[in-house]
Amino acid sequence: MAEITDRKTLAQMPWYRFYPQPIRSSLNDYDLPEVPLYRLLESSTKYYPNSIAVVYEPANFIVSYKDLYSLSKRFAAGLNHRFKLAKGDRVAIFSRNYPEFLIAMYGVLMAGGTYVACNPILTKDEVTYQLADSGSRIAIVSDDAKAMFKDIITGNMTALQQVIVFNRDNDLKPTFLRDEPAESEPSFHPFMDVFSDAPLDKPAIDPKTDLAGIIYTAGTTGVPKGVMVSHYNAVSSCLLYYSVYTGTFPAMDHEGFLVCKNHSKDLTDAWEFPMRYGIDSAIAAAPWTHMMGFIAHLHCSVMAAITIFPLPEFKVDKVLEMIRKWKISFAGGAPQMMSMILSRPDIDEQDLSSIRVWTTGGAPCPVAVGTAFEKRIGGIITEGYSLTEATMSSTKNFANRSATRKWGSIGVPLPFTEVKIVDAETGTQEMPVDTDGELIHNGPQVALGYLNKPEETAEMLRNGWLYTGDIARMDADGFFRITGRKKDIIIYKGYNIAPRMIEEVIYEHPGVSQCAVVGQKDDLAGEIPVAFVTLKEEAAITPEEIAAFVNDKVAGYKKVRKVIIVDKLPMSGFGKVLRKELAKLL
Repeated sequence: MAEITDRKTLAQMPWYRFYPQPIRSSLNDYDLPEVPLYRLLESSTKYYPNSIAVVYEPANFIVSYKDLYSLSKRFAAGLNHRFKLAKGDRVAIFSRNYPEFLIAMYGVLMAGGTYVACNPILTKDEVTYQLADSGSRIAIVSDDAKAMFKDIITGNMTALQQVIVFNRDNDLKPTFLRDEPAESEPSFHPFMDVFSDAPLDKPAIDPKTDLAGIIYTAGTTGVPKGVMVSHYNAVSSCLLYYSVYTGTFPAMDHEGFLVCKNHSKDLTDAWEFPMRYGIDSAIAAAPWTHMMGFIAHLHCSVMAAITIFPLPEFKVDKVLEMIRKWKISFAGGAPQMMSMILSRPDIDEQDLSSIRVWTTGGAPCPVAVGTAFEKRIGGIITEGYSLTEATMSSTKNFANRSATRKWGSIGVPLPFTEVKIVDAETGTQEMPVDTDGELIHNGPQVALGYLNKPEETAEMLRNGWLYTGDIARMDADGFFRITGRKKDIIIYKGYNIAPRMIEEVIYEHPGVSQCAVVGQKDDLAGEIPVAFVTLKEEAAITPEEIAAFVNDKVAGYKKVRKVIIVDKLPMSGFGKVLRKELAKLL
């Protein structure tokens, strides 16, 4: 784990002056708390017990923070007493964003277990690999996955012994509305049978060494790698990330609980920072099995004691309905979500004014998309950047109204974080301002490494620095811009072309909804840039028109050599374009 860079060194960085004053004034004497991750829920329960924690309409499920804590604690007690869960045991959760997931997550942490993220779109073979790699003994799954997990246990290729199954949109309904509960069968147990009123003796946690979670990378090169996230990594990430929206760090009371207080000005229409503890609401759209969902859409929301609206599947109509009905103040996800909303023919009829902040990440946000979307909401769009290996928190454009923000940039390093650009070949030479190179960074949020993969860990973590594999540049003010990915760079006649630079131009065309540029092998040029494009409804433009539009605006070697119009782009479960799938089409 990387240590916090010397504070005097950080104060000399070019980006330091762009931190809000409350942040700058507290950096010298603030120590990030060394507490277990579930302390976030305990703290919100202590200081905001009656604030609504979760609203999930399909199950008529609404609970306060006090009740969410009680449910999680009783679930933890059941794991300890009935399932003999011991400190350090790995528990896999295979589910979309349902309230049961949230209860189970905190139950596992309170019982001393380690959460293992299993993306619910994975195949049986992919899940089997992750279960075996993590050594998970218990799994918690939604009812639609029960048959697959029966096959996995029968296959006897993992350490899995017990599976806890919840019935979606049923188990958490009021008793008089609930269907008959399922009966236990060998190795499979109903979710509602886990809860116990037995006393819970929470095991001692070493936040810097004990694992809170194992989050798997997408596995775009070889098999997925399990990123080991300590309690300290996750708590630090939440505090650093949320300082962007609140301009402050939580204090600690004499019992070791976090004290989150609002600025009085932010409770008025003349607010400076958008987020309000114990008041606001958020749509949890990013999967909780993905690092963005795990931190930003789950633990950060719990830390802030705001109301979480779980969204098992992203559908534009549902998101817009929830924003309109519940006056949602916080939402976000991959930039493609904004593109999908903006592409609607009835966009002028949609009321997004309640949104105080829309956060975007997971992929670069095209400037044209971001600026158009911000005009539709009542607050601010803030773009950021990070990797699973950095527990989601690396750089960000601050979200206060007086902040300096630069469209198209990923902002400045978060507090206690240092980022620099080094040569992409050796990673040893720091690059000058406005020069492309590999982005590397350190800080308390950098994960402990890859599970069972010491060689890959050594390649990723060198001398305390996380080598990201992303190509970026820093300007004179300390703002960073992603220009490509090492493996995505297109080499045309010896020239390096970052796909994003061409994509930014394509997005300026009024008829374009989404796009992605990939390289196609060419005998003469090495590779040529090819653009895959989806069009807005009723747009009538040809590939030749798009190519001409782009090629008038870029240098000769960057010209798009081919444009292919498609109905949709292949996407991962968390909104990233699958460039490998597009490359296969070529």
